[in-house]
Amino acid sequence: MMAETQTIRECATAEEALHSLCDWFFEDRLSMEGCDPIAAGELPRAYRELLVHTEHMTERLAAYHGRPVELIVLNHEQRGEIYSRNVLLQLAGTQHVVEFGVVRMDLRFMSPQVRRGILAHEIPLGAILITNEVMRRIEPKWYFRFSADAPMSAHFGDGAEAYGRVGLIHCENQPAIELLEVVTDRRL
Repeated sequence: MMAETQTIRECATAEEALHSLCDWFFEDRLSMEGCDPIAAGELPRAYRELLVHTEHMTERLAAYHGRPVELIVLNHEQRGEIYSRNVLLQLAGTQHVVEFGVVRMDLRFMSPQVRRGILAHEIPLGAILITNEVMRRIEPKWYFRFSADAPMSAHFGDGAEAYGRVGLIHCENQPAIELLEVVTDRRL
């Protein structure tokens, strides 16, 4: 799938997967400090609800927090047909961030309409795939705990630890999307 970088499917450990996914945006490994792999069963209850499922995070976060989420693209890069971005999802009409994410996509597996939606940077990925009725399967692979002082937790601004997952989204039976989703369970 991914040309120059090791894919999530090729990674033997959770740490390898996290570094592979984040290396375009976080060249120094310090950006990923304070992160420990954790088994799904060890996640606190609210985080199991938010992370241990095969639904789109867009839908799960909206249901959990009681309102839709909006996309903020922090950074993006495209290398050939591989497009990567790091993003925030915040609750609609607020500044309350509920997810920090890194997404790497193989655009060869996207229809022109889906590709345009992704590159427009206006709508969360899950909403684009759902609206365009893309046949998809979400495969969580690894879970993480991010300490309160970890850079990945800083996006939530509350000084608390956060939890996340790394996984794949298969589109039309192809491993088209790799992602890190770090979330907070703190409601407004």
